[in-house]
Amino acid sequence: MRVFKWFLVSFMALATIGALYQIVGTVLDRKQHPPPGQMIDVGGHRLHLHCMGQGSPTVVLEAAAPGWSLYWSTVQPEVAQVTRVCAYDRAGLGWSERGPLPRTGQQLARELHRLLDRAGIPGPYILVGHSLGGLVTRLYREAHPRDVIGIVLVDAGHPMEMRQAEFRSFTHAGQSMLPIMRTMTILGIPRLMMSFDKLPPLLAEQEIKVPESMRPVLRAGWARTGYVATLADEGSALIETLEQVRRTGSLGDLPLVVVTATAPVWWPDMPGQVNPVKFRKMWLDLQQDLTTLSSNSRQELADRSGHFIQFDQPSLVIEVIRQMVDNTRQPARSR
Repeated sequence: MRVFKWFLVSFMALATIGALYQIVGTVLDRKQHPPPGQMIDVGGHRLHLHCMGQGSPTVVLEAAAPGWSLYWSTVQPEVAQVTRVCAYDRAGLGWSERGPLPRTGQQLARELHRLLDRAGIPGPYILVGHSLGGLVTRLYREAHPRDVIGIVLVDAGHPMEMRQAEFRSFTHAGQSMLPIMRTMTILGIPRLMMSFDKLPPLLAEQEIKVPESMRPVLRAGWARTGYVATLADEGSALIETLEQVRRTGSLGDLPLVVVTATAPVWWPDMPGQVNPVKFRKMWLDLQQDLTTLSSNSRQELADRSGHFIQFDQPSLVIEVIRQMVDNTRQPARSR
């Protein structure tokens, strides 16, 4: 019993120290890394919006599930040379405050609309969505078709993905780890590991491909207490989000570019229960199917990229966006 009591007291002491370390670290992060953009109230919580450049149409960047506005730091400044471009943080990510549940795609699209409206950023918009962000852009366009004049899907999600065995295995492997990761974050363990430069392969690959000045800010976002909880909330709503997207209609002749990752390694540390060959074929088939959404579509293959194309081949994403901006301006020029 004495050994058990000693162990229990030691564990509680370490947990308390870890939790305090996490709280203090979070406070210091907020002071050292203030939001570069605006904090806009969208109805009970505030979202962070960061815009650069001038001109129309406005390009709106929607990040993947594990990302936020900084995930576009390799793309946004270049696009800002030709037009206004806005990146933002979904609720609970980056500098944004937590939002109401459930975190379905329609809820995310509604919050994005309020954000742009209350920030005074009028359309027309070109929406650029990566992964989960691609699903949100489609739901936004469904709700506000007159505001959207083009879409770029960057290795975007597909409404039928969870009906594929390989994708279910991939998703479930990640979601099963989230409760453990959430507890570890509360206790400051990821923050401590980062202080010793110990990052998971996925995060390490992302960090090395952004400007060095951005790396401490990325780490602050990953170490945020609510980061993993937000990923879990969005993941819990994924089935409903996919069903919402499945019910959307055709894009008609809306300009659409589908940018697809085709490098051999799609995701570092792919879960062992996932067959990479089957997964790759499944993903490429779904990406090809996305091109059928519009009669005015094309596909760009990112042959040196895994899933995070904006890190692996940012120049490709930049060029695709610039071309769409220029093409949407052509009718105005001809008049």
